[in-house]
Amino acid sequence: MHLKLLAVMALATAQPPASAQERKVDVTPYLGVDQTVMAPLKGGGDVLTYTNVTAGVTAEMRTRRLEVVADVQYNHSFGWGREATDQDVISGIVSGQYLISRGLTLNAGGLATRVRADGLSGAATLNDSQTSHVYAGYAGPSYARSLGDVDVAASYRLGYARVDEDADFAGFPDEGSFADSVSHSLAGSVGIAPGVRLPLGIAVSAGYDREDASQLDQRFEDGWGRVDATLPVSPTVALAGGVGYERIKISQRAPLLDGNGAPVVRNGRYVTDENSPRALIYDFDGMIWDAGVLWRPSRRTSLEARVGERYGGMSYTGTFVWEGRNQSFALVVFDGIDSFGRIITSNVAAVSGSSLDVVRNPFTGDFTGCAFSQSGGGQCFNDALAGITGANFRYRGVAAQYAAQRGPWGLGVGMGYSQRKFVTPSTQTVFVRGTKDQNWYGTASLSYVIDARSSIDSAIYANYFDAGDARLDVLNLGAFTSYNRLINRNLQASASLGLDSAKADDLDSVINAMGQIGLRYSF
Repeated sequence: MHLKLLAVMALATAQPPASAQERKVDVTPYLGVDQTVMAPLKGGGDVLTYTNVTAGVTAEMRTRRLEVVADVQYNHSFGWGREATDQDVISGIVSGQYLISRGLTLNAGGLATRVRADGLSGAATLNDSQTSHVYAGYAGPSYARSLGDVDVAASYRLGYARVDEDADFAGFPDEGSFADSVSHSLAGSVGIAPGVRLPLGIAVSAGYDREDASQLDQRFEDGWGRVDATLPVSPTVALAGGVGYERIKISQRAPLLDGNGAPVVRNGRYVTDENSPRALIYDFDGMIWDAGVLWRPSRRTSLEARVGERYGGMSYTGTFVWEGRNQSFALVVFDGIDSFGRIITSNVAAVSGSSLDVVRNPFTGDFTGCAFSQSGGGQCFNDALAGITGANFRYRGVAAQYAAQRGPWGLGVGMGYSQRKFVTPSTQTVFVRGTKDQNWYGTASLSYVIDARSSIDSAIYANYFDAGDARLDVLNLGAFTSYNRLINRNLQASASLGLDSAKADDLDSVINAMGQIGLRYSF
């Protein structure tokens, strides 16, 4: 099945909110205060001390119609001394769905986090003024029902993504920084399953996607339609293939030039010349096709692999999903024309499931990039948040995630690799056509419940961003562990230790040690 249609069907056929017997409402607001120290072990700098005040809420709600998971936190850091600046941090994830009527569901979600704005792409955000907030959200209905022998599915998603307007990103001479964008995604399909009326299963599908970004008034449009066939060759294996037509157009205006002919840059972004003609960045118009195999040995395990022609060349995609008891594993091979705005909103839309475990850095309040769920609805945002750019690009790579809960142990692992090859106009002053970057990332979290009052949470993370142009190549490694102890039913004490290192090109490595003690009161 077409990769975009896979995403639509996954959303449209998602499990409805839990039945009345599984009803659960667990909302826990909290307040916290902690003392944090960051000391440089290598690379120079001062010892920084912060007092952090935190307000947040975690929620898990399941009723007959509604299902919501949320982990949202606001943190204010009071810096001690001239070098330790006060900061505000908003971070968290919200995901929910509401069953309007049979087959019709309203889906919505949001994300808030921080990224580095000093050119160290993909590195962890320590309490540094060179950071910027990222916000993303989506909302829209989905519909999936069987009308007799015919299966019908449709969905619409409105997305919005934003990077703080006062961001001053360093190291983006060719692509510029992202500001904000609004995206629309509409798709639908009609089909019959194999063996109902024909040995073949047949599906007809179509879709339209559009994104309007403020950076140089950029516009992305993609319209497609196709026919897919599925032929079972055994009880668990089927051959699949499809053919269709697609039209993709990306365009933008030119930047405003100063008296010397150089682009005008404000807050790390090009200023748009509103009087300039719209330049075509990318134009694909033609037939698309793919063929592959489907394997589903049980309702908990599925594999799909496809090869075909798209974007004027060969394209390879695939997915493998396994859901066991209290554990899950997912692997995806992807290939598409994408942007930061479309990726981050799609990642938010992919978050679902119950008991979402958002792994947070205790020293900054930021989450480390992944949210894990044993029901298979987790998501890693590391790749989307590395090297934020205002350009569109050919986006290819692989991502995997595993989550498990066994007795007192909890484990989450996310890793992946991607390549972005930028598609930009060759007729304008800015942007270099064909430049590319690569990103490797990995995050793992481990928790252990010692007894009814004590627990340990640990995490390690790694990210290597290969810029491939004038920007910095950055390697970031880090780890932290926290010991938590309930003093009474509502009050919890914690102590944390951590290390973080960043190495950029020929610059010296920067290694920081971190320590923290804190209290949290849950209502």
